[in-house]
Amino acid sequence: AEHVWKSAEILRDFKPGDEALELQLDDGTEMVYPLDKSSPQLPHLRNPDILVGENDLTALSYLHEPAVLHNLKVRFVESNIIYSYCGIILVAVNPYKQLHIYGDAVLQAYSGQNMGAMDPHIFAVAEEAYKQMARNNKNQSVIVSGESGAGKTVSARYVMRYFAMVSKSSSKTHVEDKVLASNPITEAIGNAKTTRNDNSSRFGKYTEISFDRRYQIIGANMRTYLMEKSRVVSQSENERNYHIFYQMCACAEQSEFKSLRLLSADEFRYTCMGGETGIEGVDDRKDMEETRRTFSLLGLTEDFQSDVFKVLAGILHLGNVEIRNVGSDRSSVSSSDQHLAAFCDLLGVSPDGVTRWLCHRRIAMVAETVVKAVPSERAVNSRDALAKQIYAHLFDCVIQKINAALQVPGKQHSFIGVLDIYGFETFEINSFEQFCINYANEKLQQQFNLHVFKLEQDEYMKEDIPWTLIDFYDNQPVIDLIEAKMGILDLLDEECLFPQGTDQNWLQKLYNYLVDNPLFEKPRMSNKAFIIQHFADKVEYQCRGFLEKNRDTLYEELVDTMRTSKFPLLANFFLEVEPDGLGTKGIKVRPARPRVKPANKNHRTTVGEKVGDQPCLHTILITLSGSLCLVRYDSKRVVQQLRACGVLETIHISAQSYPSRWTYIEFYSRYSVLMSQEELGLNHKKLACKTVLQRLIQDSDQNKFGRTKIFFRAGQVAYLEKLRLDRLRKACLTIQKHVRGWSHRRKFLRMREAAIVLQQYVRGQRQICKTVTAAVLKQGWASVVIQRYWRSYLTRQIYRMVHSSSIIIQAFTRGWIARKRYKKMVEVQKALILQKYARAWLARRRFQSLRRLVHNVQLSYRCQKLGKKLEDQAKENRGLLERLTGLAGAHAQGLDKLRCLEAQLGKSATEKASLEEREKKSKEDAMKTIAQLQEEKDKLIVERQNLEKKCADSTTEMKGKREDMMIDLVLFLRIAENNLDLQKEDHKKEVEVLRKENRRLKEEIVGLQRQTEEEAQVNTDLQDQVIQLTRHVKVRVHRSYSSPGTSRVLERHQQEQKEGYESQMEALTFKVEHLQNQNNQLQKLFREKRLLNTENMELEVQLEVQARKMTSRYSTVDTVDTLILSSPLISCISFHVLSSSANQTPAPTITNEYLGMLEYKREDEAKLIQYVILDLKPRGVNMIPNMAAQLLFMCVRHADYLNDGAKLKSLMNAIICGVKKVITDHREDFELLSFWLSNTYHILSCLKQYSGEEEFMKQNSPRQKKNCLQNFDLSEHRQIFSDLAIRIYHQFISVMEKTLIPMIVPCMLEHESLQDVSSMKPTGFRKRSSSIYEDQEVCTIYSLIQQLSLYHSTMSQHGMEEGLVRQAVKQTFFLVGADTLNNILLRKDMCSCRKGMQIRCNISHLEAWLKEKDLVQGTMATLKPLCQAAWLLQVNKTTDDDIKDITEQCSELSPVQIVKILNSYTPNDDFEKRVAPSFVRKIQGLLQDREGGSSQLMLDTQYRFQVTFPFTPSSQALELLEIPSSLRLGFLTRI
Repeated sequence: AEHVWKSAEILRDFKPGDEALELQLDDGTEMVYPLDKSSPQLPHLRNPDILVGENDLTALSYLHEPAVLHNLKVRFVESNIIYSYCGIILVAVNPYKQLHIYGDAVLQAYSGQNMGAMDPHIFAVAEEAYKQMARNNKNQSVIVSGESGAGKTVSARYVMRYFAMVSKSSSKTHVEDKVLASNPITEAIGNAKTTRNDNSSRFGKYTEISFDRRYQIIGANMRTYLMEKSRVVSQSENERNYHIFYQMCACAEQSEFKSLRLLSADEFRYTCMGGETGIEGVDDRKDMEETRRTFSLLGLTEDFQSDVFKVLAGILHLGNVEIRNVGSDRSSVSSSDQHLAAFCDLLGVSPDGVTRWLCHRRIAMVAETVVKAVPSERAVNSRDALAKQIYAHLFDCVIQKINAALQVPGKQHSFIGVLDIYGFETFEINSFEQFCINYANEKLQQQFNLHVFKLEQDEYMKEDIPWTLIDFYDNQPVIDLIEAKMGILDLLDEECLFPQGTDQNWLQKLYNYLVDNPLFEKPRMSNKAFIIQHFADKVEYQCRGFLEKNRDTLYEELVDTMRTSKFPLLANFFLEVEPDGLGTKGIKVRPARPRVKPANKNHRTTVGEKVGDQPCLHTILITLSGSLCLVRYDSKRVVQQLRACGVLETIHISAQSYPSRWTYIEFYSRYSVLMSQEELGLNHKKLACKTVLQRLIQDSDQNKFGRTKIFFRAGQVAYLEKLRLDRLRKACLTIQKHVRGWSHRRKFLRMREAAIVLQQYVRGQRQICKTVTAAVLKQGWASVVIQRYWRSYLTRQIYRMVHSSSIIIQAFTRGWIARKRYKKMVEVQKALILQKYARAWLARRRFQSLRRLVHNVQLSYRCQKLGKKLEDQAKENRGLLERLTGLAGAHAQGLDKLRCLEAQLGKSATEKASLEEREKKSKEDAMKTIAQLQEEKDKLIVERQNLEKKCADSTTEMKGKREDMMIDLVLFLRIAENNLDLQKEDHKKEVEVLRKENRRLKEEIVGLQRQTEEEAQVNTDLQDQVIQLTRHVKVRVHRSYSSPGTSRVLERHQQEQKEGYESQMEALTFKVEHLQNQNNQLQKLFREKRLLNTENMELEVQLEVQARKMTSRYSTVDTVDTLILSSPLISCISFHVLSSSANQTPAPTITNEYLGMLEYKREDEAKLIQYVILDLKPRGVNMIPNMAAQLLFMCVRHADYLNDGAKLKSLMNAIICGVKKVITDHREDFELLSFWLSNTYHILSCLKQYSGEEEFMKQNSPRQKKNCLQNFDLSEHRQIFSDLAIRIYHQFISVMEKTLIPMIVPCMLEHESLQDVSSMKPTGFRKRSSSIYEDQEVCTIYSLIQQLSLYHSTMSQHGMEEGLVRQAVKQTFFLVGADTLNNILLRKDMCSCRKGMQIRCNISHLEAWLKEKDLVQGTMATLKPLCQAAWLLQVNKTTDDDIKDITEQCSELSPVQIVKILNSYTPNDDFEKRVAPSFVRKIQGLLQDREGGSSQLMLDTQYRFQVTFPFTPSSQALELLEIPSSLRLGFLTRI
């Protein structure tokens, strides 16, 4: 490729007066660059290596054309990065291949991010537009511009896809899908193959995407501009017509298209002009299927599609109509032309009218109208004009239908416009189409320059920087040249008004009127062209065809023929009368002003005016990397497009002011090495930055201090980088100097020491020879012997002393060890004894439990048998009740008799006087009777004492004689009743005698009254017990019997007792009622004598107390006894039996044992759910973990115990609905979700543990096995609870992720935990963060760990199962690793060696936290990709061994991710090296053979590990659970 600029290095410093520069190019070639002595212009300076490859071109210190070109080349060629920022522009280099940077994961990664927070991307621009619209409530526009083949259509498609994804609504209209589905249709009817692009858009498109107040898409509206109608009738070589024609021809054999009489594309004139009709890799048949599918998706009917295809087929047939010459000025069309017939049949027009008016025209004279033939050339032009007009109307109609389909009910609140339009074009031959395109780009460039200027001004005002006017290029003169009065367009309109006007006449007028304009030139060697100096470049336009294309001549007669068509669609095309008065009679002339207007509108609003309405404009520039045939980086073409599309103008505007902008934190981190100790000691970093800059840069105009940033002129950052590099190089030299000095000194000292040793040996040998004699040797030997013996003596003495001391120490040590061992043995022996007794107690306890269990099983069976007998007895009781009703009537008659007696007593009052004397006598007799009664009372006391002794003796014989005692008591009662009857008869006969004996009778009456009351109370209690027994028929009472043989005796005599009781029931009941009535009567008669009963009342109370004690002992609460005692009379008999043993010593009572069930009434179910689920707050009640789940399960157990299926089902449904309501109402409450996740899991575990299934009962205790569910299978409810737990878990994870996601990048990537290892780099117009102040709270790795600890402690407090905690932590760490790795892949500034060290340090902090919580196993594996990415950033990347290590170590990274990291690797200093492209290619070649690797660039942060709920049995005993009073659950009863 041809080089525009070359990189070089100066070999010798330049001095004023030098005639040339000695340079060395990058390839090592040396050259001499000559300089002009008069005005030496030095070459542009290169930026420091640290700034090369920056994301933002405005971040370059030297802003000029070669710097921009070199930066784009480094990013595209070496790093394979296609996007770059240039201020507010996104520059994209078309790679002509599919990249892995447009997936849904990448889209989600850019959602919500600030523009500049991540690497440049089309999604970042779309997100900025969406965010500005939502934040400022202002409409936005995104302009996609570039020449053909630059990728405008694809980029616009990505922008609309982004809006459709991030603003997806919940409605059923699927507007987003329809907006995206409109692209295949518009591409089919508006795109064609060119020499540069197989899918080139031949029209401009402005799409307004409408949003509602919630900023969700509610519709879209499309406007088209500058459709290339001429392509319908003519194409250049190696080009095609619009795709829709070829798609139809490819489907000509299908049944739907046979009626259109289509041929192959090679046989139609309008589709074969460019030569090859196919495109490599494109299947027109499949594309037609896609087109028809999108037609249907947009709601366009089959009839409308059929009409569209008819019109398109008619155009093809019209192009094949043969027009022959008939002489020099006449032409004709054969009436037998098949294509003419097909055209007329399809479109419903008259063949005669078409034939006539293609070859003739009507001329209106003063007095008559003349029809004149036209030559074949003009007839062909009329035919082509008609084809173009029909296609243009069809194109507008389809766009209208699409817009109608994209509109849904709802008011538009705001919109984002996406403009897809040609960029500036210049070819070898430029005509009317290029003129219109370049004119539209002039208007857009003017709007863009003003917007860039305004953004610069806003930035300066926000930072309180003095604003100075920037001089930038204004293209208003070019616009005036084109559209002003007597300008190019005005003269073109004027020439079109003349019937005989020609292109040459119009061009001559341009020469005459515009020759003085500096922006207009006449070519030197041509009289058929003119030159305009556009903002991008000079363009030479050929005037041929300007008038014809501007007029688009179509005769009125052909229009009338089309208007009379029987085909409604075609007739509607020509219903609108186009503005007349601009042409001659009989000729339809289009307005000459070529405004860039929507093809379906007649207004004259330009594109620039439309886009200029939006206050915020986000511009994208798409540049081309090569031609369609050969993809290569062509520097010349790239520079041409940079100039044409305004990138260099943006650079120029930035260079005029302060292009380099650093925050104070970034500057301090980067250039602290240039600060002195005094400057480093300043309290505020902002002040330190100002001080060092004032010292280093004397000219204050070269930098300005804003509120949050420092602004630098062009070149100043490079100067600071040079100072920093010099300082670091000087420091390196100092370090090297000291290290080398230390190394040499160490080596010298070792050599010196060795030399001294050698000298000593040499000198010592000579001295020995002089001084050694025989006497000296003898003395020396003698001294050695003496020393040997002396040392031997000293050694023996020391040894003896040490030996003695050792023996003493060993004695004491062994004694201490022996005592310690003895104590240990004693403790062990005592422990063995304790264990023996404990195990014996446990064995007895287990045996007793088993025995009670056997007894309970036996009693349960007997209870079932007796239950049936109870039902029979209940029937008999109902018969007795009926008989008792009859007795009540007899009782009423007795009362009447009593009233008669009272009347007789009243009459006897008159005889009172006569009776007084007799009464005195009776009193004397009564005194005697009282004395006799007193004696009888004493006898009765003696008899009672004897009876008590007998009762004590009979207690031991109770097992075999209970039945006899009961029979004796019955006989005794009968005798008592007979005596009472006799006494009553005597009383009726002799009332006076009864008064004398009232004391004795009163005692008996009171006793019988108390017995009757007790019988009534016992009867009531027994009726309640019978009702309770029917509900709790299976209740087993765990109480021990005081008499083990009672149950067997009752079984033996059960049948005999029943027969005896049944025979006596009726008679005894009647007698009891009769006695009660008589007692009531006697009570009224002797009420005044009640004081005599005091002693008997006290005795009765004592008897009752003793009876209760005996009842607690003998009340076996056996169902058999309960049934037997259901009669009041039998209860009374039992009472006497028990009271007979009142003096016996009571046995110790056994405490009530709970069954682990809670009883509640059916109407209290709503209250239970309200208090335990809906109103329960985790922190509001002090209770053990998972108590809510245990309480609910205890209620479930009770419903199962009662065998009440309706109650159980209602309770389970209420629990599920209650939990769902809680988690729905508190979607963002982490603590509540954690609480109910733990409790739901515990309910699920309880349902398994107590299900009775063997696999879940292996670890249950005997008591837990006994408490298993008996009557219902709750496996379906287990599945429902499992699904509910999964739902809570995912919601729980989402809440954690929502909190952690904003913290991950600042904590893991931006926080530098290694203090002296800074990786700060300069940024451009787009900052990674906004205003940064020193007092602002910064997220660190410790903030992340603190948040994780809060989550872990909350889960632990709620008693969440350890396996579930591990899964939650694993999912959280996966998010941390995936989000961090994704940001590394999408942020080039994070790909450096120092950043890799920081990341690895942060990972070590997380690993330490996992070890502290014992969660390392299984969790650290989720961070492996991130660990390998950090290792990859730090490892050496130069040799083949490095390639092997990388392929082996980075097993968790996909090949795409490894290549991306290597391409994005950026050195922080000049001491580091970039990764060579050849190294990356080798890595890529080796990784291609890797199996199972993913082709995705990003990790899916939405991925969820499959959650499992491991079964963990609970050791909590339900029967020991106490209900806190704060829960207000007093309506629950423990069973």
